[in-house]
Amino acid sequence: MAAAELHLGVDFDNTIVCYDEVFHRLALAEGLIPSSVPCDKTSVRDFLRAAGREDRWTAMQAVVYGRRMLEARPFPGVLDFFAACAGRSLRVSIISHRTRRPIVGEPCDLHAAAFRWLETNGFVDLVSREAIHFLETRAEKVARVGEAGCTHFIDDLPEFLAEPLLSPDLRRILFDPARALGAKPGLTIVSSWAEVGGMFEV
Repeated sequence: MAAAELHLGVDFDNTIVCYDEVFHRLALAEGLIPSSVPCDKTSVRDFLRAAGREDRWTAMQAVVYGRRMLEARPFPGVLDFFAACAGRSLRVSIISHRTRRPIVGEPCDLHAAAFRWLETNGFVDLVSREAIHFLETRAEKVARVGEAGCTHFIDDLPEFLAEPLLSPDLRRILFDPARALGAKPGLTIVSSWAEVGGMFEV
């Protein structure tokens, strides 16, 4: 497929932005985990759930995705990939599902927080504002992928990529940096943005 025909859709949370250090730092500061818990989001979540602290995990998400959003870092190589796509005029859209307001905790516009993160980290210079979409529901995200005409979509959630209403022609790419999910039928699995760049020769 020629570059002019490609349209790459990319998820936001846990695909472009990595929250591992923020969740670990916050959980340690609040005394919710011992320092022996590995510094990654999944380990923090699993520890709290095993301890019967699902409520604290939900509250932490509201904080991290809102007022502490700017502490999160881009995954290594993702900004370089977006820059390379812009240099080749390869179409890229950011299409994400996150609620606008936290379920618990202090009021905050989580869509605005995500957009500020993109601005602060240089992504808005590489992707037009019209190609950045934060949707309230998974169904809206599925619909936007189709409306945008994406030929490929990168996401960290295999269950989203398995959505039956996505186009059967959509190339589905699972971002699994921890290599923890194993093979998934119908999905191309990548563990780094360098690997994604190799796929698209950028």
